Amino acid sequence: MLVSFQRGVRVVVLIALLAVGPAFLGASAQDDLPEVPRERTLVTQGWDYYNQIPSADNFNPYLGALLHARNNQHYTMNESLFYYDYFTGDVIPWLATGYTYNDDFTEVTITLHEGITWSDGEALTAEDVVFTIETLKANAPDLQLSSAMNTWVASAVASDDTTIVITLTKAGPRWVVDTFATGQAARFVVLPKHIWDGQDAKTFAFFDLAKGWPVGTGPYTLVRSGEDAVIFDRRDSWWALDAGLAEALPAPERIIYVAAAAEAMPQLYISNTLDMGRSLSIGLWEGARVQNPNLITWNDSGPVWGAPDGCVYRLTFNNIRPPFDNVTIRQAIDHAIDRNEIVALAYESSTTPVVAPLSSFAGVQAYVTPLQDVIDASGVGTFDTSMTDQLMQDAGYTKNADGLWADSSGAVLQFSMTAASTDPAGPVLVQQLREAGFDVTSDVLQGAAFTDAARAGNFDLHLWVHCGSTYDPWLTLEHYHSKYSAAEGEPTNNLRAYTRYANPELDALLDTMETMVPSPNDPAYMDLVSQALAIYLRDLPDITLAEELQVIPFNTTYWTGWPSAADPYSHGFPPWDGFARVIHRLQPAQ
Repeated sequence: MLVSFQRGVRVVVLIALLAVGPAFLGASAQDDLPEVPRERTLVTQGWDYYNQIPSADNFNPYLGALLHARNNQHYTMNESLFYYDYFTGDVIPWLATGYTYNDDFTEVTITLHEGITWSDGEALTAEDVVFTIETLKANAPDLQLSSAMNTWVASAVASDDTTIVITLTKAGPRWVVDTFATGQAARFVVLPKHIWDGQDAKTFAFFDLAKGWPVGTGPYTLVRSGEDAVIFDRRDSWWALDAGLAEALPAPERIIYVAAAAEAMPQLYISNTLDMGRSLSIGLWEGARVQNPNLITWNDSGPVWGAPDGCVYRLTFNNIRPPFDNVTIRQAIDHAIDRNEIVALAYESSTTPVVAPLSSFAGVQAYVTPLQDVIDASGVGTFDTSMTDQLMQDAGYTKNADGLWADSSGAVLQFSMTAASTDPAGPVLVQQLREAGFDVTSDVLQGAAFTDAARAGNFDLHLWVHCGSTYDPWLTLEHYHSKYSAAEGEPTNNLRAYTRYANPELDALLDTMETMVPSPNDPAYMDLVSQALAIYLRDLPDITLAEELQVIPFNTTYWTGWPSAADPYSHGFPPWDGFARVIHRLQPAQ
């Protein structure tokens, strides 16, 4: 096996990776595996960038959002109660057959399929679901989803083997969909009570291949895990076949998850080493597809290649750090930003500018269209440095001899913008702000350092994405609720809500919206959305720049049946819950 070193990062570059014989796997009890030909093997990089497989001996799904639960297990071993079709708005039952609310949305009854079995042959029942909920509540705030579960759930009871009755602490008309159907970073994974009962959920690794751990209900089982790869082989049986939910076992006989860093991705796609994985920037994508015509993505032509993902690019202010606690400063910076130039230069015209944190999913646009007057009236997104000048003067600043903004004492306003090393918008934004008189420097971080800065509030401005609005504006707007605000240095409990902005007026609107069934056809609900959006556009806790349309390559050399704009049977985002539907649809190309 040939290994290449790029900037100190170990990258597997040859198809020898896929031979999965002893030479690749090394001497271990895990290596006694049957050979599977490449054309029956699916190779994925998962989603998150790693130099080597993290936590190769820990498959606890609630320890860390960016590990196996969203990089490989959700389309191999783990299955969800429900999946969600982001294009139609349909909830797709899977482990569950359906759910019903009581009249005031404070109680929900979920019914499971009969005959669901874990990979060790034990039955999955309502007791497993209740046990999982209770385990999360008992371990708040240390486990993923535990704080939310503790906040929302008063009690959960299994009334029989297939029925769970959950009493909520308040009305939650979105709760089932948001908790059980739309997992993206964190997601609800049912735990097998017969294994987890009596374990310390905060430390239990759920890994012992000799015992068949981890177990799951999906059509694959873990057969090997190490720092170089994690391997899942297809099982001979699967409850979904017996239930009539699936017509056949998935076509891939083996799925291999490998780690890769960002700089390795283009070559791994070009060389047919990868079938799927993380997105590429527009320039790298266009270069890769020329070298490998078997690569496809959501759209079959450019410049807009990618699909909506419920996310926008944003520049976040640390709203408790002066002078960014001053809304006038935030407004001034907004008018110094040329979104059209950012889209043209940084994103190579592959997306569109936006000023509100709302995606182009059809369900969200049903709200945006009638609210366009609110957006237009705000003036947000108007690139006009004369407006910047006036606002900065209103805030007590003047330009010095060097053309830089300084306060009344003559001290120059200096700040930094934190950005990921791979973000092409960083240099463009820094240059625009400098041209408007701001003495801004770029603080380029990678990996955990970048996300840790956001979580701890250790930044002035932070350039990242904002995800949430997949079917309702509240899903994004609620990230500006003051319950997420924290003192500087104290971690926020929601990495999508790290502005540290607080406004009781907005809180009250969001709290009311949360208890209502969202609908663009409900005048009362639309009035609340309009008011909340107007406050966001007035106060600008962050600046929305453009929609994120990720270009995710799929390789048709070995596998066909990938989702696309022409065949949108599923979303095309590997880390999201529901991507199992894609794996189930794939067919061999050879």
